[in-house]
Amino acid sequence: MSSTAVSLAAGTKTGRWVLLVVAATLVLVPLAVALLPFSVVLAMGSSTATAFTGACLGGAATVAASQTVDGYGHDQLVIAATIIQVGRAQGVDVHGQQVAVMTAMGESSLQNLNHGDAVDNTTIGVFQQGAAYGTRPQRLDPATAAAAFYTRMLTIPGWEAMDPSLLAHRVQVNADPNHYTAFYKPAGDVIAALTGTTPASCQVPADAAAAAKLLVAAIAAGKLTFLESRYEQQVISMADGTATANCLLDVHVLQVMVIAVNNFQQVGISDLNRRCTGETPGAGTSSAHWQGKAVDFYALNHQSLTGEDDLSIQLIRLIDPYVPHGSGLGQSNIRAANGDPITGLKNFTLQFADTGDHQHIQVP
Repeated sequence: MSSTAVSLAAGTKTGRWVLLVVAATLVLVPLAVALLPFSVVLAMGSSTATAFTGACLGGAATVAASQTVDGYGHDQLVIAATIIQVGRAQGVDVHGQQVAVMTAMGESSLQNLNHGDAVDNTTIGVFQQGAAYGTRPQRLDPATAAAAFYTRMLTIPGWEAMDPSLLAHRVQVNADPNHYTAFYKPAGDVIAALTGTTPASCQVPADAAAAAKLLVAAIAAGKLTFLESRYEQQVISMADGTATANCLLDVHVLQVMVIAVNNFQQVGISDLNRRCTGETPGAGTSSAHWQGKAVDFYALNHQSLTGEDDLSIQLIRLIDPYVPHGSGLGQSNIRAANGDPITGLKNFTLQFADTGDHQHIQVP
């Protein structure tokens, strides 16, 4: 039996079924297997990922003196800008910001109302929040009300992939789950007008080649840099389909890099697939780098990373919602030594010691 057939047999029931087909093919038409395109073999063993929209914090929101957007006037846009800024401060991406603005549109037309409606006249503010959200002054303060909305939204498992109106319904517990749907596009229009950022500009593809092509564009723009050209070549090879078996990069690693490029002015990478380079420092062949499942960031916005600096922490919190559960972080020793352990993470469940000259990210 060929080594190719053995590798296909490993793992799932699907793999064993493929083995039977391949074995039969070897008997009937052995040359057909020899001519099987390498890209097809790669596709059989590739990781699966989820595409994300709006996976960046976006720009700061500003409102011009006489600005209107989709019928919303200056005062309403000021409230929208407040909601956006609070979301950015809490590390909520553009998609989450759009959900919040959409909800405020559906609840109050972006007005800070001091009364409720015919259904419940005890709710107040831009989000029409009840007493459980805080005191009357707190609920009538758009920034405090927005923070309370985001806090509840972030506790909902899988909120990033939920239908926007259903997500808002889960937070608000309103009568009609689809009530907010009509406000989703206007909310996106408002965010685009006030920040210059659209969800489309923050796409994270589920396809490895598509993600790599975005990174190649960032390389061309000077936004993504590498300490060594051989790591840059690994990304380029993933984009053009020429990557060999030893030089593959996991799609989730590529997604992490795309999210970083979407959120920072400059991103510096110091390490990727070590099997491709033949290097075995640190954990050697047991390292996630050896499998193409890790990336080391040495700089963001032209500032060196240590694993406990503000930019490292910002990066970690930005990508935590999007990496697979069971992903890992290096530099826990650096954070602990500086009294800054990072907590409250959802998908980064593994933290370990590493040198303090980069931020290590790995996926399972």
